[in-house]
Amino acid sequence: MFENRIILNVIIAGMMFAFIFFLFDVVFDLRDHFSDGLSYSTDEVIHLVFEGGAVLALFFGMVSVFKYTSFLKKQNIQVQTQLSALKVDFDEYVRNQFAKWELTVAEKDVALLLLRGLNTSDIADLRSVSVGTIKVQAHNIFGKSGVSSRVEFMALFMDEFIDIGINK
Repeated sequence: MFENRIILNVIIAGMMFAFIFFLFDVVFDLRDHFSDGLSYSTDEVIHLVFEGGAVLALFFGMVSVFKYTSFLKKQNIQVQTQLSALKVDFDEYVRNQFAKWELTVAEKDVALLLLRGLNTSDIADLRSVSVGTIKVQAHNIFGKSGVSSRVEFMALFMDEFIDIGINK
């Protein structure tokens, strides 16, 4: 992300430099010809038209880049807000499900760790209990939630999360 921002800033700086260079070149060229009372040859007119076109293209390119960057920033803020709302909804859904299943405090802790994808031995280490205790608690959680495996347990919540996201 940071690299992309640097690259974008370098590109914009290059466009600005080229815009200023060509703009001054066109302005000074016009000033010199009019102050000296000289007329343009066909080659000079073609050269001036291309430089003028480059000035216009760079100007509208910079405006477009700024507008698009602004649009992307607004869209990013909107998506972040939506994601935060989804997280709140999901957290509330998880708490409600745990309450509905009447999980004990220990089972709630284990269930959250299962949802985070930790394996049984890691959960046992974190909770300072034996692996057997975690297996029994996991079995109780699966029974109360009506599933028979860790995958099914996680799928219960993933399906709901996807449904919450679609409805937002």
